[in-house]
Amino acid sequence: MRQGDTFGGIIRVIAGTSVRVITHPVAFFQTMPKQGGFRAPFVFLLVIGLFDMLLLSLLQAVVMGPAGGLAFAERAFALAPIALTVSGFVLTTVFFVFWRLMGSSQSYETAYRTFAYSYGISPLTTILGFFPYVSLIGFLWWFSLLVIASVYVHGVSRFKATFVFGVLAVALLVFIGRAEHYMVRHRLGPVPHAARMASQTPAGAARV
Repeated sequence: MRQGDTFGGIIRVIAGTSVRVITHPVAFFQTMPKQGGFRAPFVFLLVIGLFDMLLLSLLQAVVMGPAGGLAFAERAFALAPIALTVSGFVLTTVFFVFWRLMGSSQSYETAYRTFAYSYGISPLTTILGFFPYVSLIGFLWWFSLLVIASVYVHGVSRFKATFVFGVLAVALLVFIGRAEHYMVRHRLGPVPHAARMASQTPAGAARV
């Protein structure tokens, strides 16, 4: 993405990048530029996140009716830019710490680029999330991408990356399960399947 690119050109680049992350993750992370600024990965993260919100709104409309879908869309598109911006840097910081502890010498910028581009699978995992149990595939898929990126971007051994991110995945699943149980037990409101799904996608993990 360069200054002066048209909107259509930017969307095509983002779509192409997302397809590469989905279909050829090893090749993508092997060749991912480790530097180049925050602008391109930030725009990628934001556009994919907004598209993710559009999918969620359409799926909510199917489940809850047009009014429910519209209400969800209004809230989602109002909050998504801020949520994606903040959560992107927060989660990058968390992963940056773990990558450094695992021996990576890469910069924070590289960590941010790694996280942002791993988000490219989010539209597919959002759709998977509306199917019970299948949604878990999306959650594990995202963590497998982080393992791949750890190996090919950060130079971490596959065993070490798999162990660390495996533990993180299990810990996050336990946290989500306990949170849902607490909400139901204390009658803080129903835990709709869409909410459970959202927590099992890159977008949802950013919102947890």
